[in-house]
Amino acid sequence: MASDRLPSLLALRAFEAAARRLSFTDAARELHVTQAAISRHVRALEEELGRPLFRRLHRRVELTAPGERLATGLAAGFSQIKRAVDSARALTTRHLRVAVEPAFASRWLVARLGGFSRSNPEIELELESSDELRVLGRDTDIAIRFLSRKARRPGRSARKLFSLDGFPVVARAGIEVKRRPILNYRLLHDDDGSTWRNWFAVAGLAGFEQAKHLHFNDYSLVLTAALRGQGVALSAPMYIQSELKKGQLMRIGQSLLTFGDYWLLEASDRINSKARATFAAWIEAQTQFRT
Repeated sequence: MASDRLPSLLALRAFEAAARRLSFTDAARELHVTQAAISRHVRALEEELGRPLFRRLHRRVELTAPGERLATGLAAGFSQIKRAVDSARALTTRHLRVAVEPAFASRWLVARLGGFSRSNPEIELELESSDELRVLGRDTDIAIRFLSRKARRPGRSARKLFSLDGFPVVARAGIEVKRRPILNYRLLHDDDGSTWRNWFAVAGLAGFEQAKHLHFNDYSLVLTAALRGQGVALSAPMYIQSELKKGQLMRIGQSLLTFGDYWLLEASDRINSKARATFAAWIEAQTQFRT
């Protein structure tokens, strides 16, 4: 008969650290114990559960299927414990995790975060810049995500921040730029080409299939290529204010395309609801003046 007794908390903590880092050595360094102690705790946990949690390979370890399930649950559990302890301590510093997409973070948000920190010194921000989706409440407290107009709308609790509009831009290479048809440039992409196709449709132009193309997996690389004169990029003015003012980039064509919308999503627990509300109100105010 299976026991209802929970395994040792020390063993669970050792396993969670080792699973997260996939390294007994790194887990030992994080928890300030020896590697042998981590190995001993993991072995004891495997014996108690009656199944292996790691595959020991040459100079590395991998999680087994039961190990992956246990690691996922423990990560969420320890995160919740930490937040509950912080709440019980009534800490003067409130920790807030915010997940945003790389372009939004690097081209707009980071430059403004100093103002938020000065106005709210009691809130300690942890900003994660990633295209990967994060689980609200477990991985992050607030997520700011871009959705195309064709994407499914988020839940009722999500807030729409703003619509993102843009136009083609090229490196300024002299007065002749304005006279060159857009098809004389290589089209720079960070998607499957659908955004440029939409712009051609809005502009009423043909020739997309005959154009030259250059694809990247990151928007910042698209802008770098455009600045180096390697082609024409579609960009929102809020992301290239400095380059437009300095004349490094210039708009060509008159057609404006709505790329999609930015949404703010937040966790539903009450532990740091005040910090979430403060950040959400601040960013909503900031996005009213984004150009």
